[in-house]
Amino acid sequence: MKYVTFGVLLLLAAFASCQAVRRLDKPKRVEPACGVRKIRTQPLIVGGRTAAVGAWPWNVAVYYTKNNGHKRDFRCGGTLISPEYILTTASCARYATGKPAGSVRVVLGLHSLTEMSSNAREIFVKEAFIHEEYVHGENMYDVAVLQLNTAVNYTNYIQPACLPGADDKIERFDNMLGTIVGWGNVETGMLADELQSAAVPVISFIDCLKSDRDFFSANIYSGMYCAGLTNGTAPCFGDAGGGMFFADRGVWTLRGIVSFTDRSGTAIGSCNTRQYFGLVNVAHFMPWIQGVIGQFQATAATAREDRSQQF
Repeated sequence: MKYVTFGVLLLLAAFASCQAVRRLDKPKRVEPACGVRKIRTQPLIVGGRTAAVGAWPWNVAVYYTKNNGHKRDFRCGGTLISPEYILTTASCARYATGKPAGSVRVVLGLHSLTEMSSNAREIFVKEAFIHEEYVHGENMYDVAVLQLNTAVNYTNYIQPACLPGADDKIERFDNMLGTIVGWGNVETGMLADELQSAAVPVISFIDCLKSDRDFFSANIYSGMYCAGLTNGTAPCFGDAGGGMFFADRGVWTLRGIVSFTDRSGTAIGSCNTRQYFGLVNVAHFMPWIQGVIGQFQATAATAREDRSQQF
C-alpha cells in the first residue's frame, strides 16, 4: 500500500512538472513588423483635429531645397514602408527628377513643420522611382517610390506602415472609415503647423460619379478610388502623397495615397473641401511597387492578412 501511494505521488509530481514546462514553453505573442504604434494614443486636415505626437510614425514630410540647400520647402507627404523606401505620389516625386543629389530630403518622426524635435530624423532621397506611365498634369498612375540614401533605424516615433495584398479589393471598404493625415492647408489657408488627421469613409465609384459626374469621370481612373465627406473635412494643398490608413486589431495598413482634390472651390483658397477627393489604390499598384523595390519581401513591411477598419 505504501508503494502504491508513493507511486501515485511520483505520477502527480511528474504531471505537475510537465504542466510547468508547458507553461514555460507557451509561445509569446509576436508583434507585427509593421503598422503598430509604439506610442499609445486615443484614437481631422480641414475639419479634422491635431494628431497626437507619435500617433502616425509612418507618416513623413517631403522637402525640396533651394539656394544651394539654404532654403527648405515642404512639398508633400509620404508613407514609410520599409527602412529604405517611402511611398508617395508621382506628382510629388516628379520634382525630384533632374535635381542635384541632396536636394530632396524627407523628415521622419515629424509632428510640427516649424520645429524639428529630437524625435525626428532627416534623410536625403537617393532616387525617385516614378511610374513609367505617369504624365504630369494627369491623375493616372500617380504613384512613386522614394529610395532613401540611408536606411532609417526604427524608433517609437518612426515605424513602417503595412501594405495590402495585390488582390485586396478596395470595394470591400465602401462606406468604411479610414484615416488621412497631413500638414495641408487648414481653415486659415496656410499649411498646418502640427500634423492633422481626419476620419473619412471610402465612397463607392457610383456614388462618387453621382456627386459630380463631369469632375470625377474626368479624374478617377483604374487604380484609384474616392473618399471623403461633404462637410468641410477634406485634404487640401500639401496633403498630396499622404496616406489613408485602415486598422485591424491595432495594426494599420496603407490602402490609399491622396492624389487630388476638386480645385474649383473657394472654401479654402481654391480647394473645394465639400467635395470628395481621389486616392491612389495601393493594392492595385502592389506588383509595380514590388518590382521597383526588387527584394521587396525581405525588406518591406507587408500585411500578412486581410485587414479591415475596427474601432
